[in-house]
This record gives sequence, C-alpha cells and structure tokens, in this order.
Amino acid sequence: MSAFGALFWLQFGTWLEKNGNSALAETCYRNATATDGSSGTEAAFHLAKRLLDRDRNLEASDICEKALRKDPRHAKLWCSLGAARRRLALMASAKTAYEKALECDSAYPQAWCNLGEWHLASGYPEKALENFEFALKLEKGLLEALNNRVAALYELGRFKDAETAAREAIEIHPEVAALHVNLGIVLLHTGKARAAAKSFRKALEHDPASPEAHMNLSTLLGETHRLGEALAFIEHQIAAKGETAQRLASLALAQKAKGDNTAAEASCRKVIEMQPGNVCALVTLAGCLSTRADHSGANRLMEQALAANPQMPGIYSNIAFNVTYMTEITPEEAFNCHREWSRRFESAVNEPTFAAEHRTESERPLRIGYVSGDFGRHPVGFLLRDVARSHDHTQFYIHCYSMMRQDDEITIAIREQADSWIDALLMSDDDLTEQIRQDRIDILVDLSGHTAYNRLPTFAAKPAPIQATWIGYFHSTGLENIDYFITDPYTSPKGCGQLYSEVPVHLPHSRFCYSPPEYAPEVAPAPVLANGFITFGSFNRLEKLVEPVVSAWAAILKAVPKSRLILKAGSLDNKDVSDCLRSRFNQCGLEDDRLELRGPSSHPDMLTQYGEIDIALDPFPFNGGMTTLEALWMGVPVVTIAGNGVVSRQTYSALANLGMTDLAFSDVDAYIHGAVALATDLPRLVKLREELRPRMNASPIRQPGQFTRDLEFLFRRMWQAWCHGERLKSDLEN
Repeated sequence: MSAFGALFWLQFGTWLEKNGNSALAETCYRNATATDGSSGTEAAFHLAKRLLDRDRNLEASDICEKALRKDPRHAKLWCSLGAARRRLALMASAKTAYEKALECDSAYPQAWCNLGEWHLASGYPEKALENFEFALKLEKGLLEALNNRVAALYELGRFKDAETAAREAIEIHPEVAALHVNLGIVLLHTGKARAAAKSFRKALEHDPASPEAHMNLSTLLGETHRLGEALAFIEHQIAAKGETAQRLASLALAQKAKGDNTAAEASCRKVIEMQPGNVCALVTLAGCLSTRADHSGANRLMEQALAANPQMPGIYSNIAFNVTYMTEITPEEAFNCHREWSRRFESAVNEPTFAAEHRTESERPLRIGYVSGDFGRHPVGFLLRDVARSHDHTQFYIHCYSMMRQDDEITIAIREQADSWIDALLMSDDDLTEQIRQDRIDILVDLSGHTAYNRLPTFAAKPAPIQATWIGYFHSTGLENIDYFITDPYTSPKGCGQLYSEVPVHLPHSRFCYSPPEYAPEVAPAPVLANGFITFGSFNRLEKLVEPVVSAWAAILKAVPKSRLILKAGSLDNKDVSDCLRSRFNQCGLEDDRLELRGPSSHPDMLTQYGEIDIALDPFPFNGGMTTLEALWMGVPVVTIAGNGVVSRQTYSALANLGMTDLAFSDVDAYIHGAVALATDLPRLVKLREELRPRMNASPIRQPGQFTRDLEFLFRRMWQAWCHGERLKSDLEN
C-alpha cells in the first residue's frame, strides 16, 4: 500500500471514530497498518488505543509490538504497549515500555502519567505522585493525571489534599463523571457521607450509566438490591488494578453494608496495615466489632479515627451511642461521652439562628418541625405514624425534614399527613439550618439523637426558638441547645439515675404511641402447649447481647429443663457471626441443640415467628423498644430488668402501661428467677397469651388521639413558657 493510501485510511478512520462509527474506524486503522510509513505507525497507535478501550489487551500488545519493530522511536506506541502489558499483569515489562516511551520523548505527559499509574499499582504512591505532578506541569488539564493524583494523595493518607485536588480537577473538567466519583470517594472515606452522596449523584447527571457512581451510592444508601453489583464491581477493580487502600476501604464498606462482617473486618485490617489512620476502615471495623457486642473495642477504634480527624461529629455520636450498651460504664461516664459532643461542636456555634420575627402570641397556631432519617419502616416511623394522623392541623402545622434514603408505605403515610415535607438528605447542615429558619419553625423536634442520619449539628445552631428530642434516642443528647427531653413517668421517674443536658418533661403515660402494622397476624396459641417445652426468644439487635446478657440467658435455660432459645437478628444469616455467638453461649455451658439462630426476614414473617416464642427475654442495660412492643402485641410476655436510665427502662414503661410490672426485676439474679418462675407457671403463660393484645389495645400506648392531644398540650406549654422568657421545670424535680 502506498503512503498516500495509508494516510487516507488513517484520516478516514479518525473521522469515522469522531462520528461514532468505531467498528468501521477499526477496519480503516487495520488497513493503514499495512504500510511501513508514519501513517501506518500512527494508525497502529489508534488501533491499539481502540482495542485497549475494549479490554482486548493481548491483541493491543501484539499490534504495538509489530508497529514498534518498524518504528522503535514512537513514544505513543511504547506507552500503549505499557498499558496493555500492565493490564496483562506483566508489570516489569510494562514499566520498561513506559520508560522507553520517555526515552523517545521525555516531554510526553501521558507516558509520565502511565508510569505514575504503574507506581501507584505497585505500591509506590509517593513516586506515583511525583510522576502525576510532572505530567501536569507538561499538560495542566491532562484528565488521567488529575484523577490519579487524587488517588495517590489518598494512598499517602493526605486526605485533605486529596479532596482539594479532586475539586481542582472538577474545576478544569466539570462534566467528567469520574472526577465527581473520585471526590465522592474521598468525602465518603473521610466521614462526609452527605457531601459524598451529592458528588455521586452529580456524576450520574453527567453519566447516568457510571458503574462507580451507582456502586458507591448503593453502598452509602444501603440499597441492598444493588450491593451484589457493587461488590462484584470493586472485586473486579482489585483483580484488574491491584489492592490499594482506597479500593479495599470501598470493598469493606460494601461488605459491611451487605452484612458480611467477617469479610469486611478482614478488608479493614488490610487497609489499616497500609494506613493506620484510615478513618473509613477504622469506623467500618468498629461497626463490625459492635455487631459482636465488643463495644469497648469499637470505641478504641473510633478514638483512633478521631486522632486522625478530630472534627467529625459522626464519630463522637458513634462513641456516645456505643456506651449505652456497656454495663461497665457509669451513668456519669455515659453522660460525659454525650457532653463531649456538645463541648466540641456546640461550643463552636455563635448566637442562635432562629428568625427574630417569631411572634410570641401564646395561643397562636404553632409550626412543629420533625427531623429524622427514619420516617419509614423503622421504630420511629411506626411510633410516629398514628401521631401524624392525629395532629390538629388547625393549631399545629407539621413540617417534616426527612433524611430517608428510599420511601416505603410508612414514609408515604407520614408525608400525606404533613403540611410541609423537605427531603433533606443531601442538604448540608448549614443549608438545613437556613431552611428551618426560613420556615420559621417554633418547636423543632429531633427524632434521631446520636443514631445514623442525625442532624445534631443543625440543632447545635438552634434554628428554632424551642428544640426538643423525642422517641429516636434513649439517652440525653448532651446538647445545651436542645431544651427538652420528652419522656414519661415510668421511663424517667423522679430520682432515676439518668443525667440530662435537656429539661426532662413527661407525657402522662408513655413516650411511645404504638402503631401496629396492618399485616400483623393474630396471636398464636402458646407454643408450649404443642411442644411440651418452653421456648424463650429475643429478636433484638446483636449489639445488645453483651456478656452479662449471654450469661444470664444461659443460666435461665439451664434452670428450665428441655427449654430452648430462639435468637433472630439481621446478621445471623452469616455463618461466622452465628458461629461466634454460638461459641459465646457454649462458653456459658449452653449446648448447641438448645440454641436456634435465625437471620433476617420480611417484617410480616418476623411477626409470625413470635408464634413460636413463649417468653421474650429482654436484653440489658439496652432494653428493647419497638422489639418489646411487637412481642407484647403478638401475645408474648417480656421479662426485663428495670434499670436507672432511659435505655434500661423502655420495657418497664411498656409493662407499667399494661399493668404488668411484675415481669420487671431489679437485678440479674431476680431477673433469672423471675423468668424461670414464669416458665414453670403454665396457666399464667396461657392466660397472658390470651390477654396481652386486648390489654395493650386498651392501654395508653394504643390511644393515638389522646396521646397526640397530650403531646400537643406539652408543645403548647413549652411555647407559653418561651413567650414568658422561661423554660418548663424538670418533671424529675416536681
């Protein structure tokens, strides 16, 4: 073929590729490579690049080698050959090819970038960063170098610099989805989940098919139907490009979200070996330890994460949450952990930000703002649904600020009853604060405390004149700018050991208004009648099963011949998790055949399984909340220890409202004896089974109209006190 013919095929192929006809372009490039001239060599480069884009790496390598025998000074071909060999895991020859490219053209930025990628994949991030920086000196806007510089800074543990570099790259290429993904990963791995979600969604605006954006969003938002895809994608990335701290930390997040704690723990430990201060790995590993009730170990990891990044309110919330599980922590120590959040983050807030134009008429209609990430199939959603239906909208305008990741029928039911609904998941704390201020909310109610998706930084800024916390948490938040803790006389009696930063105020009977799901089955007969033995059970989270609980439950079963224990929890479908729990009971002398462990199921199925339980055992010090209410609704009596704090009196409060405080005991020994006594009193068990649902239906817990009037009366009293420049007095002192 003549040189002119080669040039024609090269130019025609380039034109076809620009116009989207890649298949024909490939044919043109192949035609051009038949010549020995420069056009044929250039066509080989284009053909190799096309093959690399389609992951046909071996063929690309062959094309480059043949062309380089004709023109061994072609820098671009050497660079493409290096890329093909690196993908074929021929790392040494890949490096040689990149170095050859630079021998041919030391000012070729792509070769410097590719050499940097080689160093990054080979575990030399510092050298990689030098290569990327040099490439960017030669070509400021080189996309691959901009993107890879972020990854190198991440691997070096320079997370702030990585975020800055990611933002600089986006300024140059604002429409490139991969850059938004890279920024999102850095934000996610440094505890800025809300901003990370924004970045991933921005990536999808520019590339709706971006697998990395979808993968990270599904992990972040817990979209279980996509987590399998997320895991497969990350595993493929690791297989193709090697184990880096960033990829392993992403893998651990996806594994933890999918419930594979054992795999997540192994991935986290690899990351921590590479980067001892990697916040993402430390926090994910802490979550794994919490699942097996090692809350002290989890908090040590959280403290380690804080040493690397002390300005993370979410980690302080996790530490505060964890101490509520721990039997060895005193009330003063638990309270101090919650106060630490306030000392670090509330003290940085200036004056309250609520609008100065709030009218102070004591009887005018009030604007109530509910703030939660749990307006759905969650205890908060079930406890709020009937209240939302019962509010007097002539006197109380209901505004909901939602952090829901996805809606369900409970979300819809609550939204339908709200006067205003704001999807605030991706709003910054400052933006949410301003939104609440503009909405001129009179009483802002926290329904999360220190649980996931809380907006305590917004409450710290005090965008409303009155702020309260209710039903979403089981301890004082520790915040000075939350005025009231809404509780009840049984959860928080006078003289209890709970300490508060807020003023504790009582609803008359219960702080819970239970709304049973319509699909709850009828109460089944006591299973002991058919089985001939007692079945104990608990459907509480595994985090609550601290050592004293396991020991007490083993003692109860050993004292009741032939009895068995059914435990059901979200991660018990994982063999390693269930084996670990089984081993803990074995160490307390309980045989395997008396313990049945069940994983997650649908909510209707879970409620049906209460038909197999005779007696529910309540964990301590962290009692059941919704778990207790559901057990009682399904006719299963619950045996509990009535402690001193909110978290340890939730079940007592429910039993008190049903007139059943004889199932609540003062210490572990009495608890064990009480459970055994109930198990040996068959007539009493059968009678309770028949009476529990009617008794609950008649109790204050199941009177949503009256409950809501009581709540609204409390809101009105709060407002009237504020209008007079006062606060209500503590109900623990009255």
